[in-house]
Amino acid sequence: MSAVLFLSWTATIATIGFFISGTITCNKMVKSGSTENVPLLPFVTTFLNCMMWASYGILKGDAALIPVNITGMFLQVLYILCFFFYCKSKHKEFKSLLYAAFIAVVLYLYLMHYVTEETERVARLGFACIVFTVAMQASPLAVVAKVVRTKSTESMPFIFSFMMVFVSFLWLCYGMAVEDINIQVPNASGVLLGLMQLSLFCIYPSKP
Repeated sequence: MSAVLFLSWTATIATIGFFISGTITCNKMVKSGSTENVPLLPFVTTFLNCMMWASYGILKGDAALIPVNITGMFLQVLYILCFFFYCKSKHKEFKSLLYAAFIAVVLYLYLMHYVTEETERVARLGFACIVFTVAMQASPLAVVAKVVRTKSTESMPFIFSFMMVFVSFLWLCYGMAVEDINIQVPNASGVLLGLMQLSLFCIYPSKP
């Protein structure tokens, strides 16, 4: 087995494990019967991220990126449905989904109808993937102010942050192996942002 194939399989398995970790959050919602301290943003940004990378894999012809991100899209849809089932302010949260859908449609129309040259299309989509990936990685940081105020990391998903460091490192290695800068940059960012988030767990306890 070649190093590239080994890295692709290892990264794929770890990433699917990362996506499945969302069931822990869903279980928390089921047990409490509410979405308190559970943000919708990570689910939405992860869905958009998977959609972009699946599209990039198809255009670039990188088979390692397609099945893992299609699986991620399917799981995020399930998590979002679970969130809305227990969410009390559905109208407010629904706006986030509308914004995400608007961004996805606009980006699709731009890449598929405005950018006609194939190489340029791949380059633009690769840049979009970087933006969406960094947004997904940074989404838990939206609660940093609350963490500092309450001196507790109860509202931050530890599994998300830990798995992000591990998965990003594997994809960073894969990106270096296949010499794809669009894979290298966001995953290097993922390692750094993940370590920043994990540092908060060292500073503050899990309970107020």
